[in-house]
Amino acid sequence: MFTRETGRRALDRAFRLSGLKRYYRPSGARCPIVLYHGVSDDPGPWDVTPDEFRRQISWFDRTFDLLSVSEATARWRTDELPPRPAVVTFDDGLASTIEHALPVLESHGIAATHYIAPGLLGDRFEGSEVMARGDVAELHDRGQEIGAHTMTHPDLTVVSRERAREEIADPREALAEITGETPRSFAYPYGAFDPELATIVETAGYETATTVVASDVVDFEARFSIPRLPLRRDHDLNAVRSIVNGDRRWQQASAAFAARIRPTTT
Repeated sequence: MFTRETGRRALDRAFRLSGLKRYYRPSGARCPIVLYHGVSDDPGPWDVTPDEFRRQISWFDRTFDLLSVSEATARWRTDELPPRPAVVTFDDGLASTIEHALPVLESHGIAATHYIAPGLLGDRFEGSEVMARGDVAELHDRGQEIGAHTMTHPDLTVVSRERAREEIADPREALAEITGETPRSFAYPYGAFDPELATIVETAGYETATTVVASDVVDFEARFSIPRLPLRRDHDLNAVRSIVNGDRRWQQASAAFAARIRPTTT
C-alpha cells in the first residue's frame, strides 16, 4: 500500500542516487535531532516497538555524542559541540515513554528532551494515554529535559493569535510548577508554524523551538525553526540510518524554496 511515508522514502532514495545529496548541504552544524512519539507493543503509525526502540537507541549511542536540545544549543554557542552531536526528543508526553523509553535511555546514559502539553496530563490524546503530573516530575528528577508543547496541542496556525499566545506562554508556568524549572525549549504541535508564531515563542521567553522539517543539519542561528527527523513505525534501523545520514535533506530544501516563492501581502 502506498502511503505518504512510502513516497518520502522514494524521494530519499532518489535524492541519494541522483547525487544531489553530495551537493546540497544546508548551512549549520551536522546534529541530527530525532523525534519519537510513543513506544508501544501495539504501535500506531507514529509509534515504534520497544525492541525497535532499543535497537535504534543502541545505534545512536554507538554512533553519536548524545545531548538534550538545550545542551546542544548551549554548547554550540560556546563552540563546544562534540565531534558527533545528536539529540533524541519525544513529543506529546505519552505514558509509554515512562514504561518503555525511559529505562532504555537511562541504560545508555541519554538525557532526551520531552515536549509536554500540560493541559493533557492524565488524559488521552489521539487514542494514547498521556503521562501524569508525577511522571513529568520523575522525568525531570531523573535527568531528562522537559520542554513545552503548548497547553492542549492545537495547530497554532489555525487558532486565533490570542489563543496561540496563551497556548505558547502558559506551559512555562504550568511546567515550572511541576518540575521547579522553567522550560527553555518549545515544540510546535504538528510542526505547524510561521514567522509570527516564532516571534511569539521568542517573546514568551523560550530559547529554542523545534519543527518537523527534516534535516540532519541544524542552523542554530535560526533557533526558533530547528529541524527534526520524525521516526515512526515503518522505519527499521536501515531506514533510520538513511534518514539520519542526510537522505531527507531534500525536505528542508523544499521548505526553503517554498518560503522564497511564497507571496507576501501588504
